[in-house]
Amino acid sequence: MFKHQKWLWGVVILLLIISSPGLINRWNVETASNHYEIIIPYDEILITAQEMDRPIDKVLETLKDAGLTTVSLESVSVNDLKDQKIVSVYDEAEFAKLLEFVASENTIVEKGYYITIPEDLRHQQLLSDISDIEMVTFAEKPFYYLPSMSDYSINTPIGYDTVAIDTVTNHGFMLTLRYENSANEEFNEKTVEQLLTLKNDQISGLLPSGEEILGFGQGARDVWIDELTNAGYFFYTIEGSKLKGETNLARVADYDIVRLLSIDVNKEKKLTLSETVDRTTRAVKERNMKAIFYHIKMSGKSDPNFEIKKLINPSLKISGTAEEHLELATSYLKNVQERMPNQFVLGSPKLFDKVVVPSWVTGLVLLAGVLFTYLAAGIFKNNKLRLLGALGMLAIAAAYFILNRLVFLQGFALIIAVITPIYAVITSANGSTKIGKIALEYLKAVGISLIGIVIIIGLLNGNGFITGFETFRGVKLVYVIPIAGVLVYAAFVIKSMLSKDGVRITDAVKLLNKDVKYWHLLVLLVVAAIGYFYISRTGNYGAVSSVELTVRQWLEDTLYARPRTKEFLIGFPFFVLALYVMGISRKWGVGLLVLGVIGFLSMVNTFTHLHIPISVSLLRSFYSVVLGFIVGLVFIAIFKVGYRYSAKLRKE
Repeated sequence: MFKHQKWLWGVVILLLIISSPGLINRWNVETASNHYEIIIPYDEILITAQEMDRPIDKVLETLKDAGLTTVSLESVSVNDLKDQKIVSVYDEAEFAKLLEFVASENTIVEKGYYITIPEDLRHQQLLSDISDIEMVTFAEKPFYYLPSMSDYSINTPIGYDTVAIDTVTNHGFMLTLRYENSANEEFNEKTVEQLLTLKNDQISGLLPSGEEILGFGQGARDVWIDELTNAGYFFYTIEGSKLKGETNLARVADYDIVRLLSIDVNKEKKLTLSETVDRTTRAVKERNMKAIFYHIKMSGKSDPNFEIKKLINPSLKISGTAEEHLELATSYLKNVQERMPNQFVLGSPKLFDKVVVPSWVTGLVLLAGVLFTYLAAGIFKNNKLRLLGALGMLAIAAAYFILNRLVFLQGFALIIAVITPIYAVITSANGSTKIGKIALEYLKAVGISLIGIVIIIGLLNGNGFITGFETFRGVKLVYVIPIAGVLVYAAFVIKSMLSKDGVRITDAVKLLNKDVKYWHLLVLLVVAAIGYFYISRTGNYGAVSSVELTVRQWLEDTLYARPRTKEFLIGFPFFVLALYVMGISRKWGVGLLVLGVIGFLSMVNTFTHLHIPISVSLLRSFYSVVLGFIVGLVFIAIFKVGYRYSAKLRKE
């Protein structure tokens, strides 16, 4: 039987080696995409310049010298031009009152908005392109007139300010254009036309504004996406802000997407400079993000609604000065460059090359997964169950190739992810009091886990996965099922050993009636603390204390990638301790495997975050495995002291 298993393991490993070009391709693609950019919105730069009473060119020069690469620009409205003091805007009542002080042959004031003619011809052209706008004359002076019944309002985006575009690009910045989806298909068509006209080497990125992608819910959506990508544009997606139609956009654009992290110090008022820099470097090196959208801190001085807001909230006050906020922005830019690892280059973001995964590679990995399942099912000691499990996985693999549905691949990967930690722990649960033998069993469990991981990431491979649009499904199940599986296994082992020892139910009742000792409470307290910590840390948004944050950051700064706490402080150490205790008493040690499996399921979970580079996940897991074993040895030393002390007490 052992020789049979050895032969099957050889086949599994051989299949994974032959199929390795898929993962090697992903590694090379992730490594080559090492450029990142920092974006600051134009309107915030403009407000800062106005509050400092400095030309915007001077502020742009300051930011350029500090390392800013990119400026974002939104499509402007008539109201925006008014706020920038490019035009004056009057409604009919205001305009009629204005005419009382001048002699004018034309005194009929229609309902709508009257807009002064801007000095720059490019701004004039921008306003003239509004389909409903008219030219009118009062007191021998021309005005633009926008009827109140027009499809346009003074807040409707009318196009990109080419004067601002020239100002930005003349300083050598890349320009990211922000777009907002309109319910009016004609408006969207006009936006696309202008984007195609504006495209040049300095204008390539399109960043959404609002809750929908361009053309969402409209028939021309995919056509517009194709036109823009063919022209050389790429699209951004904002981390933590999923848009309607975003996944479809990514698929139509063939995943030519740049992941962006937004940092807004105006919303997160307690965010320090150091924390902002740490968040930035972590996003770039660990999460495949190639764009950081940084908001300059605003004082509120230029907010036209500031006085109204102050009436509602009397404690509201001007926050700092524009000079201080510009200095904060430049400090951020400089600190990011100092803290960023050397392999990352500040500049225009580089799209991922295509991760090519041939069908034969996927087929070989699926076959390896079928054999792996057959081997894992051996823990049941039932050949029929082993065969049934393998045939079930074979059916899922066949369904994927026949129906070409990604969900079958995701389902296959989920099953592998769930059974891997269970199999790794149970098959390596051979207790010993010798550290050498414990180390061998520990490495065996790690090796089995790595084979399961290679199958998972070998299947879920491609640009859709590394950009985060296609994902591993069933993360919560990976956290729950392995623990339940090992718990059942431990219960069966304990029941079996108690039966051999002649222990009956009545004995268990007597045990429950015994006096509770202080050390009993201590053990329960430790188990409860571990359970609470595990549950609170599960997922991406668990509560983290300030002390833990400090330790985490130190580990990250020292080791590049921080090992996961659940692995090197809980799971792996308790697995090592379990092996040692099982060497003394299998009955008592097997229960610790329930805590031990946490390390292996967490390691599997690390690699299911497919947008994280393989290199980072490997490094993080390596640290966890090494540190976890060392901490496990410390646990053994503590256990030895406690065991000797309890033995001494029993003798007394």
